[in-house]
Amino acid sequence: MSSITPMKAGVVGCGAISDAYLRNLTARFRRLRVVACSDLDRRRAEEQAGKYHIQALDYEQMLDDSEIDMIINLTPPGAHYSVTRDAMKSGKHVYSEKMMAVDLEDGRKLLRLADEKGVRFGVAPDTFLCGGIQTSRYILDHGLIGDVTSVDVSVNRNLNIYGDIMPFLERPGGSMPFDYGCYHLTALAYLLGPAVRVSAFAGIHEPQRVRMRVDSALFGETVEHTEADVVAAVVEYASGALATVQFNGASNVDEHPNMTVYGTRGILRMGDPNIAGSPVEWCKPLQRTVEFPFTHGFLDESRGIGAAEMAWAIDRNRPHRASKEMAFHVFELVHGLLISARQGAPYLMESTFERPTALPEGYLPNGAWGATEESALING
Repeated sequence: MSSITPMKAGVVGCGAISDAYLRNLTARFRRLRVVACSDLDRRRAEEQAGKYHIQALDYEQMLDDSEIDMIINLTPPGAHYSVTRDAMKSGKHVYSEKMMAVDLEDGRKLLRLADEKGVRFGVAPDTFLCGGIQTSRYILDHGLIGDVTSVDVSVNRNLNIYGDIMPFLERPGGSMPFDYGCYHLTALAYLLGPAVRVSAFAGIHEPQRVRMRVDSALFGETVEHTEADVVAAVVEYASGALATVQFNGASNVDEHPNMTVYGTRGILRMGDPNIAGSPVEWCKPLQRTVEFPFTHGFLDESRGIGAAEMAWAIDRNRPHRASKEMAFHVFELVHGLLISARQGAPYLMESTFERPTALPEGYLPNGAWGATEESALING
């Protein structure tokens, strides 16, 4: 029996989310191993490198390293395009957290570049591969609520507070649909397939905002908020299902997400797609709602699962599930929401994608005597 030789990867961007990725991708997955990290703040890169026993490199050094085959892009949205572009030009596979870029045309350029260079390009908030959404997919695929007719999605945040902590949320690419709604729209794409049109309304609740954190160097300064923070939309899917979507960044700081899927023979309540093991509830006609047992593993913080699954896909020469086509479709849909709101007319989607296959069920975290979770990532 041959041992597994991991593909080597480098993480670019050592901000808050990097801990979850580095923790998993230096120890948890057998097919992919992070060996280096990079950040514009050299001190921050060195701190993470020391913590996870990897190298701290300049990005150019990482691109020049022939042993590093994959770049994992965790930079703020404004840097996604250039970091991914340069990695592809260096012949590296790329996995990018959340959105592939900010500008829609830049997204198209990256799709073309990946094809031209013959490299893999994975993009997604990869929680869609974790237990909560995989169990929801199981329920739908087995017809347990019948045909899906509609979906209700609502999420909230307080961007006054979030913006003080993470200023990129107040810049292009950091708005509610881009930074947070992408979890929900990616989950819907994975569950329902492509959308065909969207009609939306959007607004900015408080364009002028004053920094209120007393520990911030910008305390007391007024900032201009230019990105829509309250968005309401209806999305029509090719399957015939309709989704009502509300993203509200002018509400409670504690999030109260809702994702409810209505079918002809039941109702599915999905929980929070940002949480790997968020509970899934199932309701049949004239019966009480019950919590559905998880059919899949990865129920804890599993960031990095998308990159690991892509590494297995490369190894097995099969499509990876966080495909660039699905990612671009969600990216276009977010732009479509805002274009529709700006123009006062429905936006017709141009892109489409093949809905990825579900992960095989039954690979649960059962300890030494159970099947390993990563085994679910091997085949398509």
